[in-house]
Amino acid sequence: MNRRLWVAGFWVALAACTYLALTPSPPDAVAHFSDVLLHGFAFSTLTFLCSVAHFARGYLSPAIWMLVYGVAIELVQGQTEARFAELGDVFVDAVGIGVGLLLVLLFAETAESLTGRVLKQLGMGERDD
Repeated sequence: MNRRLWVAGFWVALAACTYLALTPSPPDAVAHFSDVLLHGFAFSTLTFLCSVAHFARGYLSPAIWMLVYGVAIELVQGQTEARFAELGDVFVDAVGIGVGLLLVLLFAETAESLTGRVLKQLGMGERDD
């Protein structure tokens, strides 16, 4: 159950980020933040979640997948009328990926353990698959 929760968290976050990156006009709550801050936060979060959910806290594979995702988002934005591609965004994405990997190194084991304990307290954490 613990792993399924991390996997679901990653895919929900990825879907939300994809929507926000490709929508012609993001919601006002998001539009008030710096683009650099949004990219950094999104990619550090996605990298952390991707690593824990799919790569057993690995580093290289989630970094590559998230960088490919960042480049793909910029390429798609370049094909829309409301958005445009920026190389600087990919650079900020890469910095966010680095921060996400640092978070994996520092906190992934603790986060997984905490999630397992919470699920167990809720009666949902007997088995971990």
